[in-house]
Parts: sequence; structure tokens; C-alpha cells
Amino acid sequence: MYLLIAGPIILNGQDTLSTDNINVNTGSKIFSGFIRAGIYSWVDKSDDKLYIPSAFSDAGLMLEAGNGQNFRTLADLRFRYGSEFQKPVTEFDLREAWIEIYGKKWKLAAGQKIIKWGRCDFTNPTSRLSPQDLVLRSPDREEMNLGNLLASFDYSPSGKVNLEAVLVPFYRSSVLIIDPIPLPENVVINELNSLITDSGMFSYGLRSDFHFNRLDWSISWFEGYDPMPGIALTEFTLDLTQPVPVPFTELSVKPYKSRVLGIDFETTAGTLGIRGEAAWSFPELSYKTNEYVPMPEIKWVAGIDWAKGIWRFTGEYSGKYIPDFTPAPVDPVIGSDQDYSKLASMFAIPGFDPEEYIRQQVGAFNRLYNYQLHEFYHSAGLRAEAELAYGRVLPSVFTMYNFTSRDLLIIPEIKIKPADGLAITIGAEIYSGPEDSLFELIDEFMDGVYVSLRVDF
Repeated sequence: MYLLIAGPIILNGQDTLSTDNINVNTGSKIFSGFIRAGIYSWVDKSDDKLYIPSAFSDAGLMLEAGNGQNFRTLADLRFRYGSEFQKPVTEFDLREAWIEIYGKKWKLAAGQKIIKWGRCDFTNPTSRLSPQDLVLRSPDREEMNLGNLLASFDYSPSGKVNLEAVLVPFYRSSVLIIDPIPLPENVVINELNSLITDSGMFSYGLRSDFHFNRLDWSISWFEGYDPMPGIALTEFTLDLTQPVPVPFTELSVKPYKSRVLGIDFETTAGTLGIRGEAAWSFPELSYKTNEYVPMPEIKWVAGIDWAKGIWRFTGEYSGKYIPDFTPAPVDPVIGSDQDYSKLASMFAIPGFDPEEYIRQQVGAFNRLYNYQLHEFYHSAGLRAEAELAYGRVLPSVFTMYNFTSRDLLIIPEIKIKPADGLAITIGAEIYSGPEDSLFELIDEFMDGVYVSLRVDF
């Protein structure tokens, strides 16, 4: 399963500041925003007492403008103050700030912008142009999406065809679920800067979009640095002064270059909406000699949605195949207990290289993180939601289960709108997985019941 970890995810039905609602036919200036407060709470496994790992007060301001003839622009500024995973946070974020000029058949945009490709609801294997903050504590799932400094050009020679090119000159990494993970003794991880401006970090994407009667489909190509980086071994030393040799391991988050060929479609059959995506990704470097690089893989997704009265259901199946699969020879360096006595006994093996052994363990962790410990993966997700009391009470439940890794995520939620512009959200994120699985590794700090109050203006 690629939810939250190994691929983009969108959970529809969340309130966010829209970035696509400027009317390009009439001039407009729109100022909007929100103020929100929220907490996440859970039971500490060490003493079975409630604690609050995250509490926040945040605000968003958005300015949209356009002359209705040849340009439009948008700026989305966010500020958050509080605590995340019991660490203080004071953060300004220019989520988006871009300018777009356009003509009858073309448009050119530049600036900080979020671009999402693909048509499925939960998983988008074709989308590689915008990173995500995978540890953000927010009931609005769309806020995981981060903007990139980029330029894009669209050309529509007819109403049935749209051609898009996107250039990303710098690299911005996704925020991985690394910092909150309890690290083994004598292991450290160096994070990336928020923006890497090296000239060699250039990426681009090309997409052709076709619109026919009851069928929309696209073919896309991405080449550049994947927003989901890997973990590399950058230093390894052994303390031989102890009775048992003690290793020191320094790891670093490291980007890798990849190419992704994708296709997606959307159609209808009666009251059913039908969507699908498939993507073939193949990194430039080999995973055999670079532990931070994933294996080439093929992902596919098929989804449907159906609405009846106050109810709406969205279902999705996703799968993955690794053509060049080989089993991991060792356990991951993170996610399993380090047995130093076992490591010491390996020194008796002729030709044993402890640094190479640790490098293989780092590679195994990358495979755990990217769901590449098995040749095939199969997942399913379902979202059920309703509108009660004339749209003022909105209960929903989302669940996704990976049949291969047995990772399970459940998000029950109820949103109450007692007045225009006011929303009260109560929900929970519950992760579950077997021993040594990814969700078993993260559930202690990602599990939580949340409550938020939000006023939009």
C-alpha cells in the first residue's frame, strides 16, 4: 500500500482554500482565509495515560486576482504555531504564489504552485511534480500537498486536446516520516534543506490530455528527481574498545533521479464514476549499488464512485509489481532491534564487511518504506460519507488495507457546521500493522484522536 508513504494521496471532501476558482472570463479580486485551532491526543503505551502530542493554532490568507482577459494570480500564505510530536513549531509557509497569463488556446504560469496529475481519489502514481508533508497534523488532507517553484505551459489546439509542459528548476523534498521515528542507538539521520538549488536538480514533466464523449484520458512523462527521496549510508564506524564492537551509523536523506511513464482515464457508466491510472517508474541509478534508490516498479489503480441521496461511496483497488524483484538479504536498520552480539559473531566469517552489511540494512529499510519487500502488492480503499441535516452534519469513514503487508489505516470523522463559515471536526487516525511492518513502526506517534475548530472568512 502506498498511502501516506510511497505515493501521493488525496482524500476528497476536505475544506481547503481553493486554488482553482478564479473566473477567467470576468475580472475579480477575492480575499479569503481561515483561522483554526486543533489538538491531537492518544494513549501513551508506556503508562496508558492520555497525552497531547500535537496542538496548534493556525491561519491561512488567500488573495486571488485577475482581469478576466489575460492574467490571473494567487497567493496562499499559512502560519502555524503550536506543537507537533511534542516539539514546538512556529512556521510561516508560502504554500502557493503564482502568476498566470493566458490567451484563447494557451496559458503560461510561473511561481510556487501545486500541480497534481492523475484522476484517482486516494492514490496517484502518475503524480510526481509536487512533494507532500506526510507528518502534517491536520484534518484537511489536502494540506499535505506542497508547492514547487516551477513554470508550466498549456496549449489547447482544440477542445478535445490539451498539451502541458512543466519545468521544475530546483528540488523540494517531501517531508518523510523519519524525525518522529525512534532511532536505534548510535544511528543518526541528516535531513535535507527545504529547497535545494543546485543546477543539476532540474526536473520536467510532459502531459497530453484528451477529451472525448464520456471519456477523458491522459498520457504523461516525468523525468527528474522524485519528490520522495531515499535514505543513504554516509558514514559508518566501529567502536572496537567495547567488549562487543559497537557501530555508529550516519544516514542522510538523499534524492534520486527517476523516469515515470504514466496513463490515466476517467469515464462514467450510468451513475458510476470510473477512474484508473498506471505508471512505470525506473530510476536512473541501480538499486544494486545505491541503497537509497528503489527498484523499478509498475503501479496501477482502479476506482469507482457512486452517489445515492445523502450517501456517496468511493472505492479503489491499487497494485504494484516489481519486475526485477530479489528478496532483501538482511533486516532493515530501522524497524528491527539491532543485535550487536550477532554482528560481533559475523566478524568470524572470512571476508565479512560490516560496512557493507549496514549498507544492506539501510537498503532493506528503504524497501520497507517504499513497499518493495515483496514482488507484488495489493491494496484496497473505501470511503463512505453522508450529508445530514441539510449539509450541516457530515459523517464519513475512510479505510485502506494492504493485503500484502497487512497495514491498515482507518479514519472515522464527523464534521459539524452549526453556522455559515464555522466547522467543528472530530475524528481519528488509527494505524495498525503486524510486527516489523511500516505501520507498526509509526503507529505509536501517528495514531491520534483529533478535534478542530475552524472559521472561514
